[in-house]
Amino acid sequence: VGEEVMLTFTIKDEKTKEPITNLQQYLGAAGHVVALTEDAEQYLHVHPMEEKATGPDAKFMTTFPKGGIYKLWGQFKHENELLIVPFVIEVP
Repeated sequence: VGEEVMLTFTIKDEKTKEPITNLQQYLGAAGHVVALTEDAEQYLHVHPMEEKATGPDAKFMTTFPKGGIYKLWGQFKHENELLIVPFVIEVP
């Protein structure tokens, strides 16, 4: 809480498990992450450190304002398809 942390998404093909290295720009960046606290009081929208990254890693720096459970969604575009990947994390 209150410290900058890195979130790394490693994007792989669902069927082949091979790394995806040709992500497309989505809303001007290689991806986006949104996060919402369990009580829906805090909302974060995070852009990648390298906006022109093509994968397989997409790295995001953010600071969580308080501890607790967060729902995160990673948003990426590949072969003209928007991929939205949900996660639940606990911030101590």
